[in-house]
Amino acid sequence: MKASIILLSVALSSLALPASAIKLPDSLTSKLSESNSATDMAKNALTSYAATELGMSETMVSGGLASIFKVAQDNLTTENFSELSTAIPDMSSYIDLAPSFSTSAITSLLGDSEASKAAQSANYLDSAFESLGIPKESLPLMISTVTSYLDSNGYASAAGILKQGLNFL
Repeated sequence: MKASIILLSVALSSLALPASAIKLPDSLTSKLSESNSATDMAKNALTSYAATELGMSETMVSGGLASIFKVAQDNLTTENFSELSTAIPDMSSYIDLAPSFSTSAITSLLGDSEASKAAQSANYLDSAFESLGIPKESLPLMISTVTSYLDSNGYASAAGILKQGLNFL
């Protein structure tokens, strides 16, 4: 009986140790402290919704959405993009995930016209989707999924603005 009381006392006293006395293994500590924006984005409701609807991984969808939002940013006025960003609070995190590519010599020869801007945007989306392993045929479906999500969450105006920013497609 005394042995079980002593064992119980030792067990209970270990629970009373301050939390700072517990040392986690370095590998676990580093995993807990990592803040990976792709992982954060994968937890986003829009990303989860789109991944389910499109049958793609959340990482792949995050990259695709990032590319779409980057192009929308490039093609919208500051005011319109601000309204779109209000509907998608993680917008800056998405934009940070967007792949970067240099402008091709052909599209840069077209100058700063609307046609040039549209060609550069279309070229960017093709390259971004290819680098992410997303078939370019999925682009219209991804855009439709995002606008549907915005519509169903009370942001019909933002859905219209997104379509406006991608009207060259």
